[in-house]
Amino acid sequence: MFQIILVKMKLHKKNIFYVLAMLYVLLTYFCRTNIFFGDMVQFASRHPHFFLANKFQTIFLPNYLDSGHPPLFGIYIAFAWLLFGKSLLVSHVAMLPFLLLIAYQVPQLLSRWLSGYALLFSSLLVFLEPTLLAQATLVSPDIVLMAIFITGINLYLNKKYKTLALVLIPLGLISLRGMMVLFASFCAIILNNTFAQRKFNRHYFFSTALVFLPSVAIAAIWLGLHYQHTGWIGFHSDSPWASSFQQVSFAQMFKNAILFIWRLIDFGRITVWLLALFLLFKLKFAKQSNLKFCISIVVFILVFAANTLFADGLVGHRYFLPIYFLTLVFVLKNIPFAFPKKSMSAFVLLFISFLIGGSFVYPSKIAMGWDATPAHLPYYSLRKDAITYLNNNNIPLQTVASGFPNLDTREILELNGDSSHFNSYSDTTLKYILYSNVFNYPDSLIDKIANTPAIYYQEKGSVYIGIYTIAK
Repeated sequence: MFQIILVKMKLHKKNIFYVLAMLYVLLTYFCRTNIFFGDMVQFASRHPHFFLANKFQTIFLPNYLDSGHPPLFGIYIAFAWLLFGKSLLVSHVAMLPFLLLIAYQVPQLLSRWLSGYALLFSSLLVFLEPTLLAQATLVSPDIVLMAIFITGINLYLNKKYKTLALVLIPLGLISLRGMMVLFASFCAIILNNTFAQRKFNRHYFFSTALVFLPSVAIAAIWLGLHYQHTGWIGFHSDSPWASSFQQVSFAQMFKNAILFIWRLIDFGRITVWLLALFLLFKLKFAKQSNLKFCISIVVFILVFAANTLFADGLVGHRYFLPIYFLTLVFVLKNIPFAFPKKSMSAFVLLFISFLIGGSFVYPSKIAMGWDATPAHLPYYSLRKDAITYLNNNNIPLQTVASGFPNLDTREILELNGDSSHFNSYSDTTLKYILYSNVFNYPDSLIDKIANTPAIYYQEKGSVYIGIYTIAK
């Protein structure tokens, strides 16, 4: 009966696009006043502030702001501010074109294998993927990356190679990770063709290389100009992010490998991977597209692992969004064929897994990718209430310690013109500390706060914020 109702709803991919588009518009509306969070403080606020203040006279960031990425995203947000005014609303609305592009491209892709209710629920599950959903609430360059990536997959499958060549250009300019996606995509395409033909096709290699050539060439020009201007690529010894790129010991490499696997299965994605393994065992490579997906997933894992395992701090959840997406689509496309009578149960299982995983929070001493889970969303209202308490009790923000990502001025975080700010917990002269499980704090401070009574405390969902007097 339920399936008949869905069929009568005419669940074509165009109508599913409208559903996803409405969800992304509503999400943007509800997040329109959310301040910049996590690394987005850097990419979506500090960078645009610099370009706006310098009237776009240079595309190069000063070393203290430059983390090696091309500045396209910061320039885009700065232009949005220039045209429509500098505000959180404008910043969030600036993400809507890319969110709507994802809303359009996802059912376009899934409709190659699915239709009706299966297409609807699969598209909704992509929307609900915890890290993609969390990033969709932020002003994030990774949303731009994913919008271009998914569009590129559809263009490639539709054999629209000229359009694909143009679309790939901003992918190489959105971030260094975008360049990695370019490389992984090219390798996946060539390997898939080699496996399909059971031999290396030189003509196909060079014709595919021509499609990628414009984006690679422009990205290479940027890297060359950046090196000429700064003398470095990726990072430099005095960079605030230099420690994240330092080579590590074998023991740390092993730890990074464990963290990498953890990130892949975190926030409910373990169900995706278990289903993927079951589907491989059940279906094997009965469909040619399954082999192509598996090759692509393996290639992306190897490329991203090569960047992750040998450095000290490149294991953020959001870095691996392309892998999450490819694996999820592989599972979703095969569910109706592997479970013809129980596909709804499989969809519900994924939904429950994402719901639980997207709200799960680790104990305070275990690092969490807060910007990669919807569980962080209560933070914004809790922070606002805590600042109201401080103001009402005449406690200046400068006398209160805090942690990342709450150390910039309120102008940088909130775009409200206020230059006041919290200070780092490393300042031992401060009287108070604003403590939250969302902030990065050392274990010793966590233990100290656990034995200190709060003068203010609020909790909402999985997030809490307290204000404590620091014992001297």
